[in-house]
Formats: sequence, C-alpha cells, structure tokens
Amino acid sequence: MRFYQFAAAAAAVTLACGAAQASDFNLTDTQSTAIGVGMICNTPDQAEQFLSLRAHGAAAKTAMQKVNASAHNPHACGVAAIAFTRDKTVDAKPVENKLLQIVRINVLAGFNGNGWQRVPDMTQYAVMEGEGTSI
Repeated sequence: MRFYQFAAAAAAVTLACGAAQASDFNLTDTQSTAIGVGMICNTPDQAEQFLSLRAHGAAAKTAMQKVNASAHNPHACGVAAIAFTRDKTVDAKPVENKLLQIVRINVLAGFNGNGWQRVPDMTQYAVMEGEGTSI
C-alpha cells in the first residue's frame, strides 16, 4: 500500500507544480522535456523483466519486488517523479488491454519529497503506457 501512496503523492505534487518545474530547471528545450511519475529501471533487462511479469498477471508492486530481488538491488526498479527526455522505444507488450512500452530516457531531475533536484545525465528505462491499444 505504501507503494501506491508514494505514487499518488508524487503524482499530486507533480500535477500541482508541473508548470513551474520547467522554469525551475531553466530547460532550453521544453518541447522535448516531460515531467511524470512512473516506473523506471536501471537496465533494459530489468525493465523487460518487469514488463514480462506484468504481462503475465503480476501486480506492479510484486513485479518490482521480484526484479529488485533478482538484481540484488532494492533500487533496480522503482517509482519516481522525474523530469526527462525520451530517447527511443525498446520494447512493448500488452498488459490489461493497454500497450506498455519500455522507453530509454535521459533523467534530468528528480523530485525528492521537498523539491526538484537536478541530476547528472542518467540513462534509465521507463515503463510507460503507449499510444496504441492492445487488440
């Protein structure tokens, strides 16, 4: 339950402050920069494992815990509120009649609970809903 409370709180903060963040970061290319809350993983293999578990019926929290246990890293995959730019789609699978994609992203900043903090260039792999639908 804590997992969902964190995600809901991060989403609320992100939505409440979304317009202000772009100016806070002094981003020059706001058209390609996005702010969102979601599942990110350190490697494409971890994101693939997460997506595969979800596609086979595992709940998001259970899938995240299994990936982290397999990686021997409690932070291999997790929910984060971040500012990022998209790179490319790595894979996609249908989950609960939605198309979920693994997208390579560059994280620019993260929300730490008190405010936004810039991070050095960091490549992560986000699991996000695609534009298509599963048929």
